[in-house]
Amino acid sequence: MRVSVIIPVYNKAPFLREAVDSILNGTFTDMEVIAVDDKSTDESLAILKSITDTRMRIIELPQNLGPAGAANAGMDAATGEYIVRMDADDISPPDRITLQVAFMDAHPDIGASSGIVQFFGTETIAVELPLSPEECAAQLLFSVPVSQGASILRRSVLDLHGLRYDPAWPRMGEDWLFWLRMAPHTRMANMKKVVLFYRRGSQNISKGRDKLKDYSFLQREVFRSMKIPCTEEELDLHLMGTCIFKVKPTVAQVKALSRWYKHLLALNAKLHFAPMEAFALRVEEQWVKLFPLLPRYGLFTALAHLRLSEHWTMAQLSYLFKYRVNACLGRVPKG
Repeated sequence: MRVSVIIPVYNKAPFLREAVDSILNGTFTDMEVIAVDDKSTDESLAILKSITDTRMRIIELPQNLGPAGAANAGMDAATGEYIVRMDADDISPPDRITLQVAFMDAHPDIGASSGIVQFFGTETIAVELPLSPEECAAQLLFSVPVSQGASILRRSVLDLHGLRYDPAWPRMGEDWLFWLRMAPHTRMANMKKVVLFYRRGSQNISKGRDKLKDYSFLQREVFRSMKIPCTEEELDLHLMGTCIFKVKPTVAQVKALSRWYKHLLALNAKLHFAPMEAFALRVEEQWVKLFPLLPRYGLFTALAHLRLSEHWTMAQLSYLFKYRVNACLGRVPKG
């Protein structure tokens, strides 16, 4: 069998049938669909049992283990050459698995990949992930290189290296930690094709969580895994660089962030935790992403960013002054 599709399920009854049908009705047929019910308390299990397609397998967990535990149960039961991940409230395009299997067949050095994720529901944006293995490796320090719910994995890599989720991991961000665990053993990449429609709404596991607390823990684990020394002050700077503010940005903090990024570049030259050129480009990209948020915190804070940038545009300068004028008039937030 070529593909095992793993769908962890916990209280997703309103969306579950649509999610499963999007897989079963797709163009790819040489597969099994393993739905792991994580002790749901709604009608999810009954919905799964009502599906008569012979490719369906249902695993009923005796207790709630969370996304990581449910994923592990599915991986342990999988028999396919590839494992395709799918969340129980999302929708796969009809040709998703056909495209992803073809991509993995054509790139035998790749152990995990995904593609463009199109949000729908409360947000309608398209999220594109890094394409090349080098870009994915450079991404690891800042975010996930592959979209978990849109991913396809080579089962031989997982089994050879005993790669599974850690039950002690938090129930949000376990995907980032899993890719970190997988990265030393294989390469990752992404396609420039839509492979998932991701439903945004109140049912998402990240809804209502403390983002700063979650990402502080995750970022510490990322630094530890990549063997990058980091103080609490440097952690706060790094989070600020990814637009998660523990305190308000200041001129001094913007200057300190610039020094931190230069330190990371020098450290990478020594430790080689990411490809040099790809990492330098990724650091620059993250630096540029921060600028649009800084005018809210003062003219001089944003100007400090521009002064420290290797390249800046008149459009950025115009945006800064327009924002500050509107802030003074009370039209946009400030401080």
